[in-house]
Amino acid sequence: MADQSRHTAEIEKGIEAVTPPKLLRGQNLPLPADATRIDAIIGWADSAADVDASALLLGADGKVGSDADFVFYNQPQSADGSVRFEGTYSAGGDTRARIVIDLSTVPDHVHTVALAGSITTGNFGALGDLTFEILDEAGRSLAEYVTSDAATETAFVFGEVYRRAGAWKVRAVGQGWNSGLAGLATDFGVDVDEAAEPTPLDQPESASVPAVRTPEHEVGSPYQLWSQPRSWRDHELDVADEHLPAIRSLLPDPLPEDRIELTPEVQLIPEPTGPLGPWAISVRVERRTIGYLDAEIAPGWAGPIRRIVASGFIPTTSGRISYYEYDGWDGTEARASVQLGLGEACDAIPLNEPPTVPYTILPRSAIVQVTKEHEHFDVLRKFVPESGHGVLIVTLHENAPEGGRAKPHVEVRVDGQRIGQLTPQMSQRFAPLIQHLEARGLVTACWGDITGSAVAAKVRIDSIKANEASPQVLDGSPVTCPQLCPQLSDPLAYDLAVARPLLEPLPLVQPVSKPLPVEPPDGSILRFSRGGYNYVAVRRGGSWETTSTGSGGAIDQVMSWTNLGSQVRKFDIATGFAPIDRPGDTRTRQSLAVVRFTMSGHYLAAINVCSRGSEEGDWYTTVTESVADRLPFADYAGWADIAQYGQHIQVVSAWTPLD
Repeated sequence: MADQSRHTAEIEKGIEAVTPPKLLRGQNLPLPADATRIDAIIGWADSAADVDASALLLGADGKVGSDADFVFYNQPQSADGSVRFEGTYSAGGDTRARIVIDLSTVPDHVHTVALAGSITTGNFGALGDLTFEILDEAGRSLAEYVTSDAATETAFVFGEVYRRAGAWKVRAVGQGWNSGLAGLATDFGVDVDEAAEPTPLDQPESASVPAVRTPEHEVGSPYQLWSQPRSWRDHELDVADEHLPAIRSLLPDPLPEDRIELTPEVQLIPEPTGPLGPWAISVRVERRTIGYLDAEIAPGWAGPIRRIVASGFIPTTSGRISYYEYDGWDGTEARASVQLGLGEACDAIPLNEPPTVPYTILPRSAIVQVTKEHEHFDVLRKFVPESGHGVLIVTLHENAPEGGRAKPHVEVRVDGQRIGQLTPQMSQRFAPLIQHLEARGLVTACWGDITGSAVAAKVRIDSIKANEASPQVLDGSPVTCPQLCPQLSDPLAYDLAVARPLLEPLPLVQPVSKPLPVEPPDGSILRFSRGGYNYVAVRRGGSWETTSTGSGGAIDQVMSWTNLGSQVRKFDIATGFAPIDRPGDTRTRQSLAVVRFTMSGHYLAAINVCSRGSEEGDWYTTVTESVADRLPFADYAGWADIAQYGQHIQVVSAWTPLD
C-alpha cells in the first residue's frame, strides 16, 4: 500500500509535467521504444459511481485465450503477471483506476490489451467526462483521451494498448455495450457461467451489442477535404521556377518525348514560422514542396487546414501535374502546370461530427435530391451555416411503414435525426446496398450538402447506388471520417504542437544536372535536334563542329563536348556507313539523310533538311567560318556540290542512342 500511495502521489503531483498528446476517438500514437512498463489510468467524474475497471489480453482474433486473460478486482493479475489491476484512488475530485502493463513480459500471442470498465447501476453517460491516460514509469503522461460521448452504455472500452510491426501503440477506442460486464466479457471470449451465483461476470441477461471496431485513424494519416470536386481539379497553382526541380524529381527518367501527367495525392501544410508569413500553406507531394496556395486565398483556408492539423491529421486532396521540357535559348527549360481539387474552404470539413455507431462512407458518384426537407426544418435549421452552404455526413436508413398508403423508402438522417427521404423509386436503387451493409453491422453514410436560409433548406446527397458498389465497398474495410477537435473562430488559435516538425518548411529540391555521356572518339558523328531544328556534329580533335549556320546561339559552329552536351537532351551516334552509288543514289534524297566526306583534306558531315525528296536537297554542312573561304562551298550546299567536290562520300546507314 505504501508503494501504491507513493505512486498515486506522483501522479497527482505531475512529475515533470508536460502537456500530453491529446487523442480523439479512433486515434493512436506509438509508445516510446524504451517504455517497458506503463500505467493505464481510466477515470470518471462521478466519485459516487461504482465502476469496475478491467483489462483483457486479446489474441490476433480479438478474443482472450482463456478466462485467465481477464484481469479485474476479483482476478487482479494475468497468469503471467504482465498485467495487474492496482485498485482505484481519488484525484482532484475524480475517481481513477490503475492498471499496470509490463510490456516487456506480455506474452507474444497477446496482440492487444483492452482497458475497459463496467457499471451495475446507471450508465456511463451519467458519469461526466471519461478519461483514459497512459503514464510511463516516472509518471509522465504519454497520451490522454477525454470523452463525453457515452450515453446508455453499461460497459465501456476506454482504449487499448496493442502491438503493430513489433512496436507498442496506444489507441483511444471510446465504444461500449448496453449489457454490462457480462456482455463485454462474452464478446471478448470470456466464458460466462450463467448458472453460477451472480458475480461481476454474471450480470442479468440483456442483449449484447456486437463489438464492431472503428477503423484506426493513425496520427499523421490523411484527411481528405470534403470540398474537393468529384472528378476535376478547380484550382490552378502558380508554380515558381524554384519548385520545378521538385516536380521533376517526381517523374521517371528519362522523360517521355511528350508531355507527362501525374495525378498524385497532395498535402496542404501550414508553415506559420516560414519566410512567407503566418498564413502560408505549402503544397506538398511525397515530402517535396511543389508550391504554395496563393496569398489571396491562403487566409481563407487557414481555419479548416489548421483544424485538421491540430487534430493530428494531414489535409489532403487530389492533384494533377503536367510537365514538359523543351529546348530554350540557354539550354533545356521546363514548364509545369499544377491543378488542385479545392472547392470552397467553408466546405472542407463537414458541419456535423461523424456517426458514433459503426458506419462506412460510400464513394461519390452522382447528385440525388433529398425530398420532404420542409417537414424537418426544425432539425435542419441548426445546420444552416452563415454562408448559406455547407457539407454534411448523412446516413441512409430503410423505412418500411406498416399500413397506410406510405411506400417503403430510404430515410435520410443527420446526427441520428430524420431530415428527409429519397423518392420511392430512388430508394429502390439504394436499398440492397443499405441492407448488405446493415448485415455487416454498418450504417450507410455518404456525402451531403445543405443550402438554406433562416426559413428553408434543401439537402442533396452524392453517392454510388447499389449497382455501382464494388467488392471493396461491399465487403472491404469501412471508410470513415476522423473526428476533429472543436472549431475555433480564430484560425491562429489552433494548437499545432502535435505536428510541429511537419510545419517546418522543407528545403528546396535542387536541380539535378543530367550526367554527361562519355565523349565519343575522334571522327564520331552525332545527330540531335534543338528548338525545332535538326543538327549534325562531327568530332575533330578536341572540338565538335556542327551544322549551325552561325555563332552566338545555343548551338555554335564549334563547341566543346561539355558545352554541346549541356545544351542537348538526346544524341544519336552514327554506327553504320555505306558508300554512295553515283549518280542518283536515292538515299541522299531522304529527309534528314546524313553523309560524311572529305574535302580539301577536311573531314566533314552534312544533313539534308529538305522534306520534298528532291534530287538536289537542302544540305547543311559542318564547314566552319574559319575555313569556308578556302573551300568550294561553306555551311550550305546542294547535293551536286557535295557530289562534285567531296571525296570518300558515305551515307549513315545506322544510328544508336548515345547513353
